[in-house]
Amino acid sequence: MNEDKITREEPLFEAGILARFPPAIQSAEDVAGAAWSDGLDSRRSPPRPLLAWVVILLSAAYVIGLQASRPSNGARLTGGDLANDLQAKYLVGVAQFSRNVLSEPSAREGFSGNRRLKQLRWTLLTHAVGDPVLARRELDLLTSIPGEAPGEEQDLMRVVTGLIGAEGTPDRPQEQLSPEDLDLIRSKFGWLGRLAVTSTQGEEATLRAEMLGQAQRTMAAFIGLVVVGIMAMVIGTGLLVGWVVCAVNGKLQFRLRLPSGTGGYYAETFALWFVTFFGLSVLLGWLAPPQLALTAAGVGAGLSLLTLFWPVWRGVPLQQVQQELGIFWPPGGWREVCCGVLGYIGGLPIVFLGLLVTLLLMRWQTLVTGPALFAFAEPPVHPIIEPLARGSMWIRLQAVAVVLLVPITEEIMFRGVLYRHLRELFGRWGWLVSLILSLLTSSFLFAVIHPQGALGVPLLTAVAIVLALLREWRASLIAPIVTHMIVNGVTTTLVLLIFA
Repeated sequence: MNEDKITREEPLFEAGILARFPPAIQSAEDVAGAAWSDGLDSRRSPPRPLLAWVVILLSAAYVIGLQASRPSNGARLTGGDLANDLQAKYLVGVAQFSRNVLSEPSAREGFSGNRRLKQLRWTLLTHAVGDPVLARRELDLLTSIPGEAPGEEQDLMRVVTGLIGAEGTPDRPQEQLSPEDLDLIRSKFGWLGRLAVTSTQGEEATLRAEMLGQAQRTMAAFIGLVVVGIMAMVIGTGLLVGWVVCAVNGKLQFRLRLPSGTGGYYAETFALWFVTFFGLSVLLGWLAPPQLALTAAGVGAGLSLLTLFWPVWRGVPLQQVQQELGIFWPPGGWREVCCGVLGYIGGLPIVFLGLLVTLLLMRWQTLVTGPALFAFAEPPVHPIIEPLARGSMWIRLQAVAVVLLVPITEEIMFRGVLYRHLRELFGRWGWLVSLILSLLTSSFLFAVIHPQGALGVPLLTAVAIVLALLREWRASLIAPIVTHMIVNGVTTTLVLLIFA
């Protein structure tokens, strides 16, 4: 294959950022001519990208609808459960060093739920840390909240009142409530409920000490995360500014090259993978026993990569497919690994903006619209967090393997296949327009099919934009895969550290 046709170094403008990139595709004739001149098998039929996009959009709509209509399961760790457990562990950890945190009115606002549920959790927290006077005071505030509580909240108020009792002592909660009431507190208040009903005497004293140790580790992890996060944000902002300045001045070489004519085959490939991936997920999830469900998900993700042979069957040479999709180890490949690490740090400001949009949407939803606006009203959480936080050691090992290996499949398909197709599809409008539209389209589709729901879309879109920019910069998928693995690895480590 002629290297000159692939690189196309002729500048669009005399100087500046666009001088580093190949010219836009000008016409359908150019596309077709380049296609057959790049070594395609002319006996194959032309691609059908329009049909492929119909399949992609219908499949995405089905997946989104399936996730939105998924019935609530009491065993499932929701975003609200995660946020409440984190808040409770952090506050209990801080309260062991300073009780001043219990007098901060803003501290209780970190709990999710309505006013009565927040007050219930706060009352239970003051009891759990061993402050009977404050617990009775908070109990009085709880009963003074105007309006009639729903049936379930009335039961919770009854059991919390019974737990605190006339003396408000946490020494032997088992003697104050029935086993059913104790189970209700544990199930509805999570970690905080388990701590509140754990005695300070006898055999349970050891368990209580372990739970207080968990709270201290959570506090330390949170403080460490804030410190490290601030340092990483400062370094990342410097890296991002440096990259932007170099790109504007034409000093940053973007390596992705776009030989024209094969993009339609990659649209077909992505559509085929989309259907295959979710089909295998459903089939293997149905066949596999519960203890191997996560392994089955990983196997399905790996098997779905067999769809990469579709463009080869359609007439694109295998070596060309590898080069165009970034599935290769370039000379000095370890440099790509380093670029992936730098990409994670430099992408933090972009991810932070996505997180900020998600938090603003959550706040706006709470203050203005109520929970009916989005299908998922609680903070966005991936379902795999539950096995990481609550599963056995075997389940956790499977979860860790999945979150570290699935990025390979996702990067090959989203930043390799889909992004390569979109860059060619939008190429006729110029390099910059093609870049922006390809970034937004591939990143948004990546975000909406994830199970975190509508509130998770801004954050996931920001992460995907960073990964796509790395693909544009390095051409090879090594850097995006490394960055994606770091994103998942950091999240997994924090979950295991806090919840395991």
